Amino acid sequence: MKKIIVNSIFVSIIVVISFVALTRSAEEVKQEKAVVATPHVWSVADSRAYARDKMFELADKEFSCMNKLWIKESNWNPKAYNKVKVEGKNAGGIPQILGLDPELPAPMQIDRGIKYTLYRYDTFCNAWKHWQKHR
Repeated sequence: MKKIIVNSIFVSIIVVISFVALTRSAEEVKQEKAVVATPHVWSVADSRAYARDKMFELADKEFSCMNKLWIKESNWNPKAYNKVKVEGKNAGGIPQILGLDPELPAPMQIDRGIKYTLYRYDTFCNAWKHWQKHR
């Protein structure tokens, strides 16, 4: 299961980075050309540092989407409980998952919420977009 989640996150990162590369402004392209024109030997360490920075940018974006989503769902309250039943179950806890017991410790709720969201929506930003559209 962890391998599937890791692969899913990796694929999502590649998709996001590819999309960002395709949506560059003219100014960004001009700056890129200036950097390329500057004589610099790009080392392995430079490549790793650049990739790490991109990963942190993506992680920050994903956390921002998670935060917005869970503020709307439960305001990060582990005791949150929705009395409205869906498919015979109530939603509970921080991620408001059907059948999730709000008495579970918050770290377990968060772990289950992350697994569910990545399984269902692939990324937290996709889940946030879905929430905005459908509530």
